[in-house]
Amino acid sequence: MSFDRDALAAQVAELQRQNAELAAELHYTTQMYATLVEDQRELICRFHKDGRLEFVNDAYCRFFGKTRDELVGRHFAPLIPDEDKPIIDDVLARLGPKEPVLTCEHRVLTPGGEVRWINWIDRTLFDDAGNVAGFQAVGIDVTDRRLAEDHALRNEVLRAELIAAQEQALRELAAPLIPIADDVLAMPLVGRIDEKRAQLVLETLLEGVVNAAAETVLLDVTGITTIDTQVAEALVRTARAVNLLGARAVLTGIQPHVAQTLVTMGIEVHGMITVRSLKDGIAWAMKERGKGKKRAPSRPI
Repeated sequence: MSFDRDALAAQVAELQRQNAELAAELHYTTQMYATLVEDQRELICRFHKDGRLEFVNDAYCRFFGKTRDELVGRHFAPLIPDEDKPIIDDVLARLGPKEPVLTCEHRVLTPGGEVRWINWIDRTLFDDAGNVAGFQAVGIDVTDRRLAEDHALRNEVLRAELIAAQEQALRELAAPLIPIADDVLAMPLVGRIDEKRAQLVLETLLEGVVNAAAETVLLDVTGITTIDTQVAEALVRTARAVNLLGARAVLTGIQPHVAQTLVTMGIEVHGMITVRSLKDGIAWAMKERGKGKKRAPSRPI
């Protein structure tokens, strides 16, 4: 009996020793885990399904300027702007067995009233039965990156607006449309005309005729330095298109070399009104405009 008691006592002592070793190992592991979590610069928190915080690390407390006692047990909602709360609602609704880990980015409010951007990795926590027990989130401050992206986006928008303004200015310079009177337009062309510019002239002129309800269009070619078959045909097409809209196209300022080129190339200008200069063209248009008014029937008073 004495032997049995001694053997049992030895077993109990061994079990106590092993238990002490396990307790020490558990304490060391817990301390190591706690130190690892607390030393992280990332914001780490765990919270219940209803949004109440269960754990926050030191970085989380420092970031939001609150103590652990002020945060644990309370809902995290006051830390998030109302506009961004639907993002959180969507993530929490999706987290579960099918989507155990999700990432999201939203704004948070700091004690000084500053708005910061946090990128979160949200993870579902399960109990032994596989049911959702809560959630854990690890976040990093990405405000600088978001500000840089916003700045780049604004610069891209400004760049696009600048390019659009430059293109519009070039369009106006390449095909300037000048109102001479209520129903008279003039387009003085200067420099070289290629296929692209010829198309621009046509589009601008036809649009101007429609918008201004113009009856006469003066197409001045005094400043054209070079003309070839393609350019000559483009001018003729433009004049004919104006006629199809019910307006008269007057070609002004044809220089001798241009006239010679038209004849040499066999470009037909029959039916087109041509005058020597833009000044003469304006005088002709005003004279025709006056005739039109005289011919207009009088209205009964």
